[in-house]
Amino acid sequence: MRSPQPTDVTSQAPTRDAVLEALKAVIDPDLGKDIVTLGFITRCDVSPEGDVSVVINLTTPACPVKDKMQEQARGLIAALPGVKDIDVEMTAEVKGPAGPPRDAAKDVRHIVAVSSGKGGVGKSTVAVNLACALAQTGAHVGQLACDLHGPDVPKMKGLARQPAQDQIAGKTKHVPKERRGIKTMSIGYLVPDDQPVIWRGPMVHSFITQMLTDVEWGELDYLLVDMPPGTGDAQLSLAQVVPLSGSVLVTTPQAVAAFDVTKAISMFRQVKVPILGIVENMSGMVLEGAVEGGEAGSEVSLSLGAQTHTVPLAAGGTFRATFDVFGSGGAEALAQQHGFPVLGHVPLDPSVRAGGDGGEPIVAHTKENESAAAAALRETAGRLAQRLAVKAFSSLPILD
Repeated sequence: MRSPQPTDVTSQAPTRDAVLEALKAVIDPDLGKDIVTLGFITRCDVSPEGDVSVVINLTTPACPVKDKMQEQARGLIAALPGVKDIDVEMTAEVKGPAGPPRDAAKDVRHIVAVSSGKGGVGKSTVAVNLACALAQTGAHVGQLACDLHGPDVPKMKGLARQPAQDQIAGKTKHVPKERRGIKTMSIGYLVPDDQPVIWRGPMVHSFITQMLTDVEWGELDYLLVDMPPGTGDAQLSLAQVVPLSGSVLVTTPQAVAAFDVTKAISMFRQVKVPILGIVENMSGMVLEGAVEGGEAGSEVSLSLGAQTHTVPLAAGGTFRATFDVFGSGGAEALAQQHGFPVLGHVPLDPSVRAGGDGGEPIVAHTKENESAAAAALRETAGRLAQRLAVKAFSSLPILD
């Protein structure tokens, strides 16, 4: 009688438990726990033939380490014996902070105020590009412009004319204007371009309330609210009308701008709005070029005003230098002093201004050969989404 042949254990498919155990090595860098314990694995199927299909559901589609986590998961599964084919799908579900539901904008998960201590720091430009960058990740995004005296958002988005109205649940509501997947509302859609808005505090409060209750925002992951500069009626009204997930402050590096931001910090803390971080706009100007016939390793001297930089030439005589036109270190000093992070540094770039004037935000263009400013804005949007995800997730119980 022929004895049974030994079983080739390496050809056997791994168990589902073995796959999950392997995936415990993937750690979410922000939450500090593995993706299995966090409940991020929403599907884990293993066929008898060794085909493994996994779905990892993150807390934001804008996660900057999403691709890295996907590759790590694939590598860990591939190392298991008996695995034939691997499919790792990355999804995302944005969760709002724990707490009672809002009376206004009920289907919006995160409402974030984008504010500044003074005008002229590029707050609206940053807000428009952050909204665009978040929408490009697949998030559902809206933008409300509450800067009633300088409503620049419609022009920056290339939109005009009055929004449509619709009857919803027996009530007339404004339908936000939409472009590039971003829903927007602004006083700029409602009044002629040459007509000033001369309103006292109660009218400002009423406008903000109506924009959150009488606009059909629908389901949104993020609603960015572009605030007027300073610490006036609009900021206080917004904080009173809805609970905010937090605020983002925009400054330039110069001391005067950073000094004015301290007032905004104090105001948001008095009304109990958490500060998610600060963005330093116009953070240095990058000069790039080439010296004809220049040899790699040789140096070139560049001057801008009182600043002079001596930089080495790279291959082909190319060079790159950064001039701190408005100084440096303003955002870092504020962040260190007040205990919140710097979300990003956005360098001076004429294409940012051109994009705003032409209704084409700089991050709306392809990532190929994008400028340093576009890359910085995109990274800043990812860090903002991270901060919101950590804040929302930490308010929920996590079972070990």
